[in-house]
Amino acid sequence: MTAGWKRYTQAGLLAAWGITLAGYFGPWVGRRAAALAWNAYDLFDLLRLLPEIETGALSVNLQALRLPLVGLAVLLPALLADARPGWRIGGTFIGVGLAMATFPPYPEIVNAWHTPGWCMPFWWAVGAILATGVAIWIAPRLEHYRSWTLLVWLAVTGLPAAATFARLLPALHTLHAAPIAPGWGFWACMGGLSCSAILLWTQALSAPHKLPN
Repeated sequence: MTAGWKRYTQAGLLAAWGITLAGYFGPWVGRRAAALAWNAYDLFDLLRLLPEIETGALSVNLQALRLPLVGLAVLLPALLADARPGWRIGGTFIGVGLAMATFPPYPEIVNAWHTPGWCMPFWWAVGAILATGVAIWIAPRLEHYRSWTLLVWLAVTGLPAAATFARLLPALHTLHAAPIAPGWGFWACMGGLSCSAILLWTQALSAPHKLPN
C-alpha cells in the first residue's frame, strides 16, 4: 500500500467513524413522534419499559445497543495511533468520554458493579476506558495485524446492536400500533460501520504478511 493511498484510507476511516457516531445518536426509529429522542443511546433505557420486555415475553439483550459506542470509543485512538501526539491524545480523551457515557445512570451506578442487569454495562464501560488507553499504545505494535484486529472489533461491537434492534421492531410496531421502520440514524450508523469494515479489509489485504519485530 502506497503512502498516499494509506493516507486516503485513514481519512476515509475517520470520516466513517464520524458518520457512525452521528448515526448512533441520530433517530433509530423512523417515526416523527419518537424520532427526536429515540436514538440508540436512548433506546437502551426506554425499551426496558416495553410490556414484552418487562413480562419476559421478548428475551433480548438491550445492553447490546450500547456496544457500538464502546466500539467507537476504542476504535478512534487505534485509528490515530500513527498521527501526531496532539491528535493521539485528543482521540484518547474523546474515546474515554464516549466510554464513560456507557456507564449506568445515577443512582444505579453506585451499586452497578454487582447489581444484576447493570453489572454488564458497568464492566463494559470500565473495560472500554482501559482499552481506549491501551489502544493508542498497542496499535502501532500490531502494524501488520491491526486492520484484521479492528475489523473483528467492529463486527463484535456492531452486529449485536443491529440484530437486537431488528428483534425489537415487532414490539415497537405493537407499541405505536403502526408499522415501524428504522430511522436514518440506524442506517447512517450501520453504513458507517460497513464503510469502515470495507476500508479495514482493504488495508488488511494490502498489508505485508510478516510477524512484527
